[in-house]
Amino acid sequence: MDRLSGFTEGDYLRTVEGLFFAVKGGVHPDDAVIAYLRYVPDPRGERSLDGERYRRVSDVGETTRYLKEHYPVYLNQIKRLNMTLQSVPVGRIAGVYRPREKLKEILENPATLLETTLTRFVEAIVDESGVPLNSLGVSGSLLIGLDTEGSDVDLNVYGQDEGRKVYEALKRLRRTGGWVSPYDDETVKGVLFARWGDLGRLKELAEIEKRKVLHGTVMGTDYFVRLLRDEEGHPSRPLGVVTFRARVSDSSESIYTPCRYAVEKVETLSDPIQVNPTELVSYRGQFTEQAEAGDLVRVRGSLEEVQGPGGTSFRVILGGPGDYLLPLSLDNY
Repeated sequence: MDRLSGFTEGDYLRTVEGLFFAVKGGVHPDDAVIAYLRYVPDPRGERSLDGERYRRVSDVGETTRYLKEHYPVYLNQIKRLNMTLQSVPVGRIAGVYRPREKLKEILENPATLLETTLTRFVEAIVDESGVPLNSLGVSGSLLIGLDTEGSDVDLNVYGQDEGRKVYEALKRLRRTGGWVSPYDDETVKGVLFARWGDLGRLKELAEIEKRKVLHGTVMGTDYFVRLLRDEEGHPSRPLGVVTFRARVSDSSESIYTPCRYAVEKVETLSDPIQVNPTELVSYRGQFTEQAEAGDLVRVRGSLEEVQGPGGTSFRVILGGPGDYLLPLSLDNY
């Protein structure tokens, strides 16, 4: 039986073999934690922790193949979702890393330039937004001690209201601070190619990425902020990959993780869809702030049937290989 667990988005797990996984979402089975592989021991790796070298891995397809070959115990059927996902059985967890605890530790004694940048950024956000410090946490490589001089600042914000306040505070800081900035034509290139490099139309997509508030640069370092809130886990059933056009009717939840868009006027572009999805959902940062209410969009993702308290509904999950959410102003095909 599934339940809300003590693990949430942005936590990290270390396994008995020394693999590091990033927790995805806040709803997990009793016997495992849904999490994706991020760092593996490798003598040729560019990062070091406790005398051991590590390399970063992030592509879902690549990491799934790696686990299938070397550690299939971390690929498990998640009954609620009726899917096989990367996940860590609770008996194989050797260490748990909590973002709020690590942030408090860093703020008490920032020891590197990256930690000093993080400290100034967090203090400015707290001052500007008025949210309590314990609403924020640090994730990514800084959380687990595998950061390098080129690492990003990854922040989590916990709570729906707190997230909205931080979002508005970031907008003000970017307008008035100077040291907190949106991406420009040059600095956007890394995230642009990482997210959309195989799709084309990069010039237009760059404009969307440059407008996004939840990433940019702070004192010359890339920052990424995730606004997290409580989730409800409902049984779902995958129905296959679909492509379609639709109109976004509500984008007010597009800033959160998971992000959500309500859609209407669905027009299929693949095999006929027997049911119309009413929302798009994703845990991937690339889909936050991607479209606004009123936009006509082209979508590719996985259609799911969801059994919720109000009955059966249909949604599209974005985040698989080749998935996209593109305003039709970018799309001529």
